[in-house]
Amino acid sequence: AQAILAQAVSIGPRAGVNPRRGFQMMLRTRALRAGGGGIVDKMIPGYKDKIWAKVPMGAKEFIVKRENNNFEKAIKSHMSWQNMVVTYKGYESSFAPSAKFRKMAVDWRRQIERGTVHYGRWYEGPNGSDYRPGNTFDRLKNVEAPFNEAEWQERKQYRSWDLVRFSYSLLGIFLLYRVTNEWPVVWCDDRHLSDAQDADNQ
Repeated sequence: AQAILAQAVSIGPRAGVNPRRGFQMMLRTRALRAGGGGIVDKMIPGYKDKIWAKVPMGAKEFIVKRENNNFEKAIKSHMSWQNMVVTYKGYESSFAPSAKFRKMAVDWRRQIERGTVHYGRWYEGPNGSDYRPGNTFDRLKNVEAPFNEAEWQERKQYRSWDLVRFSYSLLGIFLLYRVTNEWPVVWCDDRHLSDAQDADNQ
């Protein structure tokens, strides 16, 4: 190897070849000092080929055909599933809701929750608007703050119990019980048993 490398370096500049190219080609060939099979392959090199040579021709044909049939069966199964999935993906785009059938009105319950509902005649709007040109009012501008401060304070009185405070309360009760009480500790004591055995022996 050293002679080949020296020859490549010596003739490289004269032949117009990079002198390190031969060294790079040398690095591509590496010795496989580990692996190459299991422990049996190291103890009996080529044992699989020897066993395969002893197998009868009929058994060889059966094994090869079985492997090929399993391989072809897996490919056919994959192709059938692929056709089904591709067909489904073709119909999947038609499941999206169409804007053509979108409901153009907002139901009264959502208007109440958003704070945009107006109680009055069908042609009347909030703040004296009646939907004539120049006399309109956009009720969606008040979505982020549908309640004034007084209404918000009133609604806070009917809020449900905060689960975070409830969890902290349970944790505090458990820690208080743990600190103020002693938990029983069971010890395995066999002295009484040995005394009773001594009395029986006497």
